[in-house]
Amino acid sequence: MAQVLRVENLTKIYPNGKKANDGINLAVGEKEIVGVIGPNGAGKTTMLRQILGLLKPTDGKITLLGKDITKDPLAVKGEVGYEPQYPLYYPSLTIEEEIGFALRFKGYKGEGYKKKLDAIIELLNLGDVRKYFGYQLSPGLVKLSLLAVALAQGGQFLILDEPTSMVDIVTKMHIWEIFSELSEEQSILIASHDMNEVKRLCDRIYILVDGRIIAQGSPEEISNMLKLPCTMRLTVSNIDCTENLLEERQVKYSLQNGVFNLSVDNLSSAMELIGDINSSFCITYIEMEAPSFDEAVMRLIGDNHG
Repeated sequence: MAQVLRVENLTKIYPNGKKANDGINLAVGEKEIVGVIGPNGAGKTTMLRQILGLLKPTDGKITLLGKDITKDPLAVKGEVGYEPQYPLYYPSLTIEEEIGFALRFKGYKGEGYKKKLDAIIELLNLGDVRKYFGYQLSPGLVKLSLLAVALAQGGQFLILDEPTSMVDIVTKMHIWEIFSELSEEQSILIASHDMNEVKRLCDRIYILVDGRIIAQGSPEEISNMLKLPCTMRLTVSNIDCTENLLEERQVKYSLQNGVFNLSVDNLSSAMELIGDINSSFCITYIEMEAPSFDEAVMRLIGDNHG
């Protein structure tokens, strides 16, 4: 797979001596969605700002669309769309005016401008609020307007910093569908705290802790990096009898608001337990992850943080 982005030994040390990025190596291929996750202060946004040419690296090399942007930060400026983490907005501009500025910078005019503007607004379901001014927008709508600007900037590569933070769950699911469709033509780099987001969308994931990449791989590969138990959430028709069964078998569990949270050593044991509970007490709801991606990420971060 051809690489759209290649980051080699990227290091950023601020004047106060803080090392925000420490020898980062990362790549994004054509038509690939790559995620970067990590705790607050891990260096995700610092890394993105260097990739965008907004911040000069202390050391290392960044090759984007075949150009060394550590030497020429503006070399591919017109080929990258960017959604920042923070909800920036222009109080006196409407949503369509904000998107329109980005389109005009890309050279859109006349009927082509109108069609592209309408297409982006329709794609993000912003039709009812397209005339709203920045000061009228909720934080969620501000994030959507920033995503719209990133799409207007267009190009071969999208860099998205916390793209669905502050938006409601229905809108978030819609945005995830959009990203999946965009990846058929574009490459996307996402920095996120939302593990469901990166697990669902990303072909590969990098875990960043204290400025260093501590693990990388597909969601499945990361899930299997550690020997972790299977986790389950379920509800049953008879809570008391289910508790007795779990205690007899010495299964680790918690019960909250009628929902059992179980932890079992391996998948085969989990399947056997599910069968026994269902045949005796009728499982009315169940979700299971084996092994748990979220638990693997949290364990990897915890083992390498600080």
